[in-house]
Amino acid sequence: MVKMLIIADDITGALDTGIQFAKRGIRTQVFTEGKLDESDVKADTEVIVVDSESRPMSANESYQVVKNIADWAHKKGVGIIFKKTDSALRGNIGSELQAVADAVKDFPIYFLPGHPEIGRITKGGVHYISGDLLENSVFGKDPFEPVTRSYIPDIIRDQSDIPVICKSAEEPIADKSNSRSEIIVCDTETVKNIDDILDKLVKADGLQLIAGCAVLGERLAEKIPFDYGEVSSYEKTDGLYVACGSLNKITLRQLEYAEQNDSFIRKKLTMKQKFSAGYYETPEGKKFLEEMIDLCRTNQKVIVDSFDTEENIADFMADKGKELDNLRTLIPQAHGRIVKALAEEPIDLTFLLTGGDTLMGYLKLVGCRHIEPVCEIEPGLVVCKLLWEGHCQQIISKSGGFGTEDILCRIALKIIE
Repeated sequence: MVKMLIIADDITGALDTGIQFAKRGIRTQVFTEGKLDESDVKADTEVIVVDSESRPMSANESYQVVKNIADWAHKKGVGIIFKKTDSALRGNIGSELQAVADAVKDFPIYFLPGHPEIGRITKGGVHYISGDLLENSVFGKDPFEPVTRSYIPDIIRDQSDIPVICKSAEEPIADKSNSRSEIIVCDTETVKNIDDILDKLVKADGLQLIAGCAVLGERLAEKIPFDYGEVSSYEKTDGLYVACGSLNKITLRQLEYAEQNDSFIRKKLTMKQKFSAGYYETPEGKKFLEEMIDLCRTNQKVIVDSFDTEENIADFMADKGKELDNLRTLIPQAHGRIVKALAEEPIDLTFLLTGGDTLMGYLKLVGCRHIEPVCEIEPGLVVCKLLWEGHCQQIISKSGGFGTEDILCRIALKIIE
């Protein structure tokens, strides 16, 4: 029986959270489409994770998609709805929390936004990244989703008129009989703060609507009784291929470190390879794919990335009349074509896909709507099994802004035979 529904706005968020349950042997299914068919839900599944793919949508579009998913769960009698949010508060925070509140009326949403273990905390309703105000961090300068506010009630009110209040970790939980639709932003400076709030909610029978990032999923997996089954692990392979569609500066430092301090071969996609529609059907594009196949046959550690100077991107957009939203779509498509070509070859590779758009673009390309989380190879890096047209791939999902400088080197050390 399904005990919990988790709604994430991108695929990396869905996997980061779902793995917290799967790695404990809790039967978990991750769906890559917002329209759920009950026949796809297995009888022993206790946690369903749905990727709404709503982060790049407008506020109105994201509201409707999330509300439809939450409505489905509420009508099916799912006891807990967990709205997974980005730990840097990117995306449609206000509209999606409003959608959950409207699906399950007259009940508060407890919002625990922080991820203290990686320096992302909330204090007095203000969100900080490694000691800096959110708006002054790298996420305030994100090329696609800059977050320009740090006070969480202001972020929510940009898209919603639902009442928002802030609570310290020490404040009591409201009596369930006095419930109303509101968002309660809880201070989360430590993991203990999260545990204490969850303990209060469980004791007060108030754990019905909750929101936060992947660490909240980890703590929920410890607080709620589940049936625990067999725990899986990753497999070692001959090589590691990194498809980096993220443009985050944290990721760039990781790539540079891997190239300079380990035996990673790094290739940067050209403007044509990234942005020209139909390129991979041309003789030049097919030749490039053959070169990539040969490269992976002769090198154990390969990185292909999409980074370029802002001047080059601006010049290309001006010359070709392209818009920023188009670039966001074309980069994952380019990476997807390369990964698909490699997957069709008899090369024993693990694929690490950086950035939610990159992974989702690939899943759409190969027609996969269900992915199986296996384990975490590092905190926040999820190993998954992907099946399509007879191909079985081991894929690692990594959020663009996640991980330390040497993360790729550590993954290679673990994964390569």
